[in-house]
Amino acid sequence: MKNSKIKIETGSEKLTKEEISTNKDFNKVYKTYTTTKTNTVKTPKKFGGMTTMVVVTTTVVVTTIGAWKYWSYHKTAYQPKVSMASKSSTNSNGNAKTTTASANSSSAKAAVKHPYINPPLKGVNVPYKTYSVDATKGGTLTFNNSKVAIPAAAFRDANGKDITGKVDIKYREFRNAADFFASGIPMTYDSAGKQYTFESAGMMDIRGYQNGKEVFIKTGKDVQVSMITTERKISYNIYELDTVNQKWNYISKSKSVPIPVAAAKTDTSKFAAIVAPERKEVQQLQTSIASIKQDEAKLEKAKPMEPKKATTGKNTFNIDADPTDYPELSVYKNLIWEPDAADKNYKPSYATITWDDASLKRSADGNTYNFTVKKGQEEHSFIVHPVFEGKDYDVAKKEYDKKYEEYQTAFDKRKAEEKKQQEAYEAMLAKIKQQQEEAAKRMVTENLTYAASSYFTIHNFGIINSDSPQNMPRGAELAAEYTDNNNDNLNEYDFYMIEKGKNTLFIHHPGHNCKFNPKKENFAWIVTPDNMLAIYTVDDFAKIGATRGDFTFRLKVLEKKIGSMDELKEAFKPYVGNLDQQWGGRSATL
Repeated sequence: MKNSKIKIETGSEKLTKEEISTNKDFNKVYKTYTTTKTNTVKTPKKFGGMTTMVVVTTTVVVTTIGAWKYWSYHKTAYQPKVSMASKSSTNSNGNAKTTTASANSSSAKAAVKHPYINPPLKGVNVPYKTYSVDATKGGTLTFNNSKVAIPAAAFRDANGKDITGKVDIKYREFRNAADFFASGIPMTYDSAGKQYTFESAGMMDIRGYQNGKEVFIKTGKDVQVSMITTERKISYNIYELDTVNQKWNYISKSKSVPIPVAAAKTDTSKFAAIVAPERKEVQQLQTSIASIKQDEAKLEKAKPMEPKKATTGKNTFNIDADPTDYPELSVYKNLIWEPDAADKNYKPSYATITWDDASLKRSADGNTYNFTVKKGQEEHSFIVHPVFEGKDYDVAKKEYDKKYEEYQTAFDKRKAEEKKQQEAYEAMLAKIKQQQEEAAKRMVTENLTYAASSYFTIHNFGIINSDSPQNMPRGAELAAEYTDNNNDNLNEYDFYMIEKGKNTLFIHHPGHNCKFNPKKENFAWIVTPDNMLAIYTVDDFAKIGATRGDFTFRLKVLEKKIGSMDELKEAFKPYVGNLDQQWGGRSATL
C-alpha cells in the first residue's frame, strides 16, 4: 500500500470469540527466500470504544532468488592405501617396485576442504566478456555466433524493484575439457543415487550487474538463448547449477537447429534456409506468449470480488485506504468489514487493547483478508470479509455484475490470443524438428560437418549447461598411485582425464580407483603443489597393458608455468591437438 491516510473505525459491538484465528509462519517465509516490503503510516483508530493511534501496514510478498553461494564448501575424501609392510606393485614402465604408505604420512589426510567452484590452476580461468544493455529496451548479445535475447524491462534488484538504465551483462562460454577444467565448475550429476559425468554440448555463465550490485531476471521475463554447439545430437538436457545446495538442477530439453559449417563436395547453401527465419519467429512467439501471460496475471489480480451482505449483529469496522493497493475492491463504495464467523481464537478482550501495529493482507485464495494486530510480543491474526449493508449491497452487486462481465470478456480475449500464439509456436517447433531430421540425414549421408544452434530459455542468471549425463569409462580399473618424473608424491591431488571423441572431463579424486577405456585414446594431468602441470600422454596410457590391480602413474611435469587459457590450450596441443576442434567434439570453424 502506498503512503496514504488510512482510517479504521470499529463498530460499538465487540468481536466474538469465533471471529479471530492465528495465521503466521515467518520462518517458512524466510526459508523460501521471500522478503516483505512494508509501507507504514500512523492513523487514528477507534477500537472497542477507545480512540488510539495505530500503525497500519500493507505487506507485499516479493519472491527473490537465492544469492549465488560460491564459497560454500564440500569435502573431497582421500583414502590412501595404508600398509604396515612393503608391498610389490607395477610401475608405469611395467617393472616391479616396492612402496610403503605410512599411516602418519602427509598423504593420509582424511578430508580436504575446497570451495564448491574451485579453479585448480591459480590465475587461470575462462574470462568474461562484458556487454551493456538498456534495461528498459532490452537487447540481443552475440558471443561467437551464440545469441542471448533479453526482453524489455527484464531486470529487478534484490528487493524486487524494477531496474532502469544501463545494466552490465557478463557472459562466458565453456566449450571443451580445458575450459571445464580451468573453471573449476563441478561436472558431475546425481540422479537416483547414482553419480554421472556430464558430456557437454556447451556451458555458459551469465551475470547481471548495475553499479556493482547484482541484478536478477524478473518473473515472466525469460531470456532466450541460442548457443552454438559442435555436437551432432539434436537435443541435450539443460541444467542450472544450484551453488547453494551444491547440485545441478534439470530445467528442460534444448531445441537444436543444424547450422552447416563446412562440407566435403557438398553445397552448404541449400541448408541456409533452416537457420534464420525460424529462429527469429520462435523467439518472437515465446516473447509474445510470455507477455500475454503477464496480462492475464494482471487481470486476475484486478478481478472484482463478489460483494457479500453484512451479518446482522456482527461487529463491523471501516478501513479507508488507498484503492490502488486493492484493485479488486476499488469499484465499491460504502464497503465495511466484519470478522469471519468460523474463527475460533478471538477473545472479546482484544477490543479493549490499544494495539501498536496493525496490517491487512489478502489471503492466498483471494476471497478473504487477514487482519493482524500487534502489541509488544503479543500478536493476533483473524480473517475478515469486505461486506455491505442494506441498499449498499444492492448497488455493489449491480456494479460487480458489470465489472465482472468486463473482466471476463478481457480475460477470455487474452486466453484466446494465448492459445493462438501457443499453437503457432508448437507448429513452428514441429516444422523445425522436421527440418532438423531431414538436414541431419542429408548431412550424415553427404559427410557434412556442422554445428548446431541450441535453443533454450533461462529464468535466472547463473551457470547453465547443455549436457548429456554419462557413466565413467569402462574397461580398466586400477588401484592407482601417482608420482612425477621428480619422484614427488602426487597422491593427494585430482587426476583429470579426457577421452578422445567425448567432450567430457573425468576426475579421479584421491583414494579412488582410476577408470578408463583402454580401447580409446586417453590423456590425463595433475596440478602440482607449485601450480605446474604434470601430464600422462596417450602413449603412456597405451603402454599400461593391465586392466586390474595396483598401478603407479608416473607423470611428466611440464617445464613452463601456465598463466592463461591460451597458454593452457597451447600446452595441451602437442599431445591432443586443438581441443576446440578435434578432441572432444566435432571439427568446426565457427
